[in-house]
Amino acid sequence: MFSQDKDIETIKRIQSGDINAFGDIVERYKDSAYSLTLKIIRNKDEAEDTLQDAFIKLFKAIVEKKYETKAKFSTYFYTIVYNTAVDYYRKYTSKRFNITSIDITDANFKEGDELLRGFQETKIDDSVAIEDSQLSPDKNAAGNEINNIIYKYINSIPEHYSVILNMFYINQLSHYEIAEILKIPEGTVKNRIFRAKEKLKTLLLLNYSEEELLEYI
Repeated sequence: MFSQDKDIETIKRIQSGDINAFGDIVERYKDSAYSLTLKIIRNKDEAEDTLQDAFIKLFKAIVEKKYETKAKFSTYFYTIVYNTAVDYYRKYTSKRFNITSIDITDANFKEGDELLRGFQETKIDDSVAIEDSQLSPDKNAAGNEINNIIYKYINSIPEHYSVILNMFYINQLSHYEIAEILKIPEGTVKNRIFRAKEKLKTLLLLNYSEEELLEYI
């Protein structure tokens, strides 16, 4: 869990001249921030470059005291990460990134139906590596397998769901903070998290009992 007090302490050190302290922030947030960036850009090398740009922007904001310590640091930081990634996406791809867009093609298609389409997971694939350390606690084999499926699921669904799930589970942001960053209604955030969790539960029940899933979803 990210600590506001610890972040503020580090920021004050940086603003007092200890620029090496910025490395503590990078170390603390790099994995979860990379995960979010990758959800948007979908290319590892480009995600790494974009995240580096986001950290540079953050460093300048801290040094120039644009960040006010009364605001929650994680929300401020992930706003920079998200906007930097989206700006890159819009600049270097032919598609327009829109967190609210839904491509509806069937007459009876409802929002949420695409959360299982193209993701037919009927057995565990042990060959898939989990890159998000926050999703792979070393509990037991079954726990790691469940986290494996969750990781693959989040990376297979449309971005207007995967970005929100990443922010909620990995970046540990509240519904309100996600809504603020994405500039969408809080109700939309809650609805999409609910829909995604229900579809994910359906998927996981192919392999596990409800009791086994309680602590994961």
